[in-house]
Amino acid sequence: MLNLSASEQFNLPEQKPQIETMRRPTYKTLLVIACLWPGLVLSTSAGADFNDAVVAYDHGKFDPARGAFTELAQRGHAGAEFMLGAMYFYGKGVQRNDAIAAVWFHKAAIKGNASGQLAFGSLHIRGLGVRQNLVKAYGWLTVAANHGIPGLQQQAIALRDEAARLMRPVEIADAQQWASGFTATKAGLTLN
Repeated sequence: MLNLSASEQFNLPEQKPQIETMRRPTYKTLLVIACLWPGLVLSTSAGADFNDAVVAYDHGKFDPARGAFTELAQRGHAGAEFMLGAMYFYGKGVQRNDAIAAVWFHKAAIKGNASGQLAFGSLHIRGLGVRQNLVKAYGWLTVAANHGIPGLQQQAIALRDEAARLMRPVEIADAQQWASGFTATKAGLTLN
């Protein structure tokens, strides 16, 4: 899915608009969003491991946090996938790499993780780690906003509206249609 261009996915010509500024949200903002999203904790054991990893991350103990997030991500934990994306996006305990961050954000996003959807959509606005694609940005940001999570919803709408100012009406319609048909894939972890 990451390799599809706007023209391949939506049958539209590629467009390279420029957006003047886009700030990176702080890692604490992303951490709060990740912790507020109820779908992150899928089992008691995984939830405890995830919470312990979040605490380690919050205290700057990035190596143990990365290890725990990696183990959980290998089992399909969307919250851990999102946190690995955040670590690579900000260079916390790893070398900063937008492309690797995009992969982890995408893995979380397709599983229905609102934070992952917000992050993945945001990357498409300026082409950080992915090819710039405002249609994909608008679509993912719409899906993220549809979760209705306070704070995250407002961020997603603001970014989506920023992208929309540079889009043609047909592109917006295509992105809205894609977003309305989005269905999350199942996570690898199950309830106990």
